[in-house]
Amino acid sequence: MRFFSICILLFLIIGCGARSIYNSSYYSETALESDLIRVTFKGGKPPMTGDLCLLRCAEVTMENDMKFFEVVDSESGNSFYSIPSAYPFHNHQIHDDPFLNDIPHVTKTIRLFKSEPEIDFVYDAEVIWSSIRRKYEISED
Repeated sequence: MRFFSICILLFLIIGCGARSIYNSSYYSETALESDLIRVTFKGGKPPMTGDLCLLRCAEVTMENDMKFFEVVDSESGNSFYSIPSAYPFHNHQIHDDPFLNDIPHVTKTIRLFKSEPEIDFVYDAEVIWSSIRRKYEISED
């Protein structure tokens, strides 16, 4: 019985990888100018959150028929939200202390380029796209 419980626990932990959270409910983007876009990814755990934000930046770049992007601003932090609890934790009393969920987020403002610019550092969108998808075993749905 103990072995079975451990197997179920491992299965649940493995199922909570990057593949299960990389979808449009975890990221968003806002066009600030025609070549300047703000991309946000919420969820996961650091440093995966930053990697998945960078992956979305690469996808946004390619969706806009561009090849390179520069990160001009980057922010990271945590958002908290709470869920009230009515579960009796002590002596069958109802407590109104909330459950707190800590959600990491990363936001990057990127500038898109069709060809490689003559600046210090830019990302090649295709290289970032393929390497991060391979790192987290995200399929090409």
